[in-house]
Amino acid sequence: MRKNPRITAVEHYIQALSAHDLAAIDNLFADDATIEDPVGSELITGKAAILRFYEVGFSSGISARLEGAVRLAANHAIFPFVVELNPGNGEVRIEIIDQFTFNDDNKITAMKAFWSEENMSTP
Repeated sequence: MRKNPRITAVEHYIQALSAHDLAAIDNLFADDATIEDPVGSELITGKAAILRFYEVGFSSGISARLEGAVRLAANHAIFPFVVELNPGNGEVRIEIIDQFTFNDDNKITAMKAFWSEENMSTP
């Protein structure tokens, strides 16, 4: 059975975060996509602004891994994952749940990240 392309997109997203692969991030998002990270913060609109957001994240030595199954419903994917920043140098761990909305080409049109200070810790 062929894996759902939206699950594959989530897996590629997590891999791209850990590999600091801006080209992969670019390939995952639609040109007019938005991100809200975390939910309640200012909306980031358009691929150029989104790529700048990830460049900043990559500069903090980010790594990521899935922490459970991807859930699919209609054109959405929801998934829990963990991000670690500055590994080995004042590391911060953030437990996050992301929601992706996809278009018909399986490109991400909206990303919402659900986390707050309560989801942050230091080892």
